[in-house]
Amino acid sequence: MSQFFTRFLQLTLCGLTSLAVVNTLPVAAESAPQAENIGYQNNGYIGIGSAIGLGGNTTALGTDGVAILTKVRFSDNFSLHDATILFGGGAATSMIIVSADFPIRNNAGQTIISPFIGGGAMLRYDRGLLISPAISGGVDIPVSQNFTGTVRLNAGFPDNRNADVGILAGVGYNFGN
Repeated sequence: MSQFFTRFLQLTLCGLTSLAVVNTLPVAAESAPQAENIGYQNNGYIGIGSAIGLGGNTTALGTDGVAILTKVRFSDNFSLHDATILFGGGAATSMIIVSADFPIRNNAGQTIISPFIGGGAMLRYDRGLLISPAISGGVDIPVSQNFTGTVRLNAGFPDNRNADVGILAGVGYNFGN
């Protein structure tokens, strides 16, 4: 709008001789196409994926199963990653991880990949609620404006002193765009 007003004033005050000068000036906003914002600016996602157990059999994390994956972003570098693993060989398990995120951006400032690492709690119900320490690390990758892919390596430490380790991979629907 301000470019239109500036051109209007130039034409009015300087007459038609300035018309040729004004029309030959390049305007950056008109010449540069806007890049599609595929980097996420959302507040999180909720999705579904699979759990692939790598070791341990005390919880569903150590065996295979279906995972419900979520992320709630508090800032660019701080978020809550949650995963609930169902239908596995062990007790149903939830991982609640507070994570430090390290977003990698392209020249346009869009996040293209966001590695994270953190710690928290593993919750499982096996004849009562049991809470154990857990750690996680992984990456969130924006696939489109509406979807984010995630891959995580989680480890939980149940009471039996053996670690349950698993890889979680899935796709989440972004919210808060």
